[in-house]
Amino acid sequence: MVENSSKPRILSFFGRGSSSDVQQAPLGLATGMRCVRCNRAFSMLKSTLWCPDCGIEGILDIEYDYDSIGKVLTPPRLAQTALRSQWRYLPLLPVRGIKRTPPLEVGWTPLYDAKALAQTVGMDQLWLKDESRNPTGSIEDRATALALTRALEDNYSMVTCGATGNAALSTAAMAASAGLRATLFISHSAPESFIAQLLLFDPEVFAVEGGYEDAVHLSIKCAEEYGWYNRNKAINPFLVEGLKTAAFEMAEQLHWNAPEYIVVPVAEGSTLAAVWKGWREMKRLGWVSAVPKMIGVQAESAAAVYAAWRENREPLVMSPSTLAESLAIGSPRDWRKAVSAVQESEGMMATVSDREILQAMHLLAERSGLLAEPAAAAALAGLNSLLRSRQLQRTMTVLLVITGGGLRHGAAAVAASGSARTVPPDFDKVRAILQRALSRTPF
Repeated sequence: MVENSSKPRILSFFGRGSSSDVQQAPLGLATGMRCVRCNRAFSMLKSTLWCPDCGIEGILDIEYDYDSIGKVLTPPRLAQTALRSQWRYLPLLPVRGIKRTPPLEVGWTPLYDAKALAQTVGMDQLWLKDESRNPTGSIEDRATALALTRALEDNYSMVTCGATGNAALSTAAMAASAGLRATLFISHSAPESFIAQLLLFDPEVFAVEGGYEDAVHLSIKCAEEYGWYNRNKAINPFLVEGLKTAAFEMAEQLHWNAPEYIVVPVAEGSTLAAVWKGWREMKRLGWVSAVPKMIGVQAESAAAVYAAWRENREPLVMSPSTLAESLAIGSPRDWRKAVSAVQESEGMMATVSDREILQAMHLLAERSGLLAEPAAAAALAGLNSLLRSRQLQRTMTVLLVITGGGLRHGAAAVAASGSARTVPPDFDKVRAILQRALSRTPF
């Protein structure tokens, strides 16, 4: 499976035949919900998205009839389907079918064997799951596609959320493609260029004079007051189900072998929890013989989940101040699922500075060709930190989840890379500069 090449190698899985076997599989295999706080089980709630007893702190987890799923969805059957999106795993998703899914194709993102990057950091094997290849450039599209399918199935016309960046862009684009309206709440400190991108999709956008928590609060109140669909990731339990499809793809692309570790940037905790849930489900279904250990990475100033894991307590509210805007969550709601994922998998967590994140952005681009947003680069920064502290061995097989692309993060790119050399339009002067450079570092 390993080729002798210093360039990243893309692993592809090309299904054969028809996708009708998946489309016609028995649905309704999601059997209920369970509160991660009090462990009480419920039927599939429609009137609320959280535990009625614990309130909004009672985040729910979706449960399935795995015995029935195992009869209709198997690795050999997946090998025969030509459907290359997250909907190829339909029986493991809490939707009624694919007829009302948003038309933008989400999922089946590439997995790279990053040999040059592995050599640079001193590892034998390093994989990169590139989620920037989703429609709006981030893993959030997996969550949004699932949420909006639920909204369409339940006849909602408006979807809302509070977001720092990727979730808002994903919601705006996916809603536009599905013929839904969107009302988005973001921080007033968001760059004008990003707000302009949102407005291209024609949602209602409110720049809130406050932080992420204020934006989420307003969106929740609007959802309750006006009967809108609540797309907030760490509150709506269905969004984790969309995110977990990234894990299914990793396993397929690695021919049902598990890496020893998977490194995931952590904000609310939902993505880390989702990737672990996907691997846990595959182990239960007998698709894989082993599961990876999960590593969560947070920015130093937004490390509430890390503190909860390390000190075995509920997280304290932090005041985040990091250039990795997608990680700037001071009061994460999905921390219980994230901490459980690390503990159950016997993994670990790490924190990184903004300086380490910028260095990782540069290194990822230079040695793998991937332009990652700061939050996504935190995964590599965390890996480097754990290698330096010898908590990870260089002979271990590691997969980094590159959760989002860096095209809209120009300021961070400037901070990571610096400026270009200015030269006059004079070849003799350019040649003199090149000769000095080539004598030091040959091309």
